[in-house]
Amino acid sequence: MENSVPQKRNIWHLVLGILFFIYGCYKLYSNTTTTEDETTFGYVIAIGFIAFGIYDLYKYYKGMK
Repeated sequence: MENSVPQKRNIWHLVLGILFFIYGCYKLYSNTTTTEDETTFGYVIAIGFIAFGIYDLYKYYKGMK
């Protein structure tokens, strides 16, 4: 029988994951409501923030370091 110590979750992964996800969703929403033609870079950045936020939340819930 092994005495395994449970891994401590890093709270920063949770906080940054939520912040990146919310900011990415906000930027994606604000880019879709504008009528400018050159918002492709804005879409890419917003989707990147959302993806990074989801990745940080995944790291938090899986207990990865």
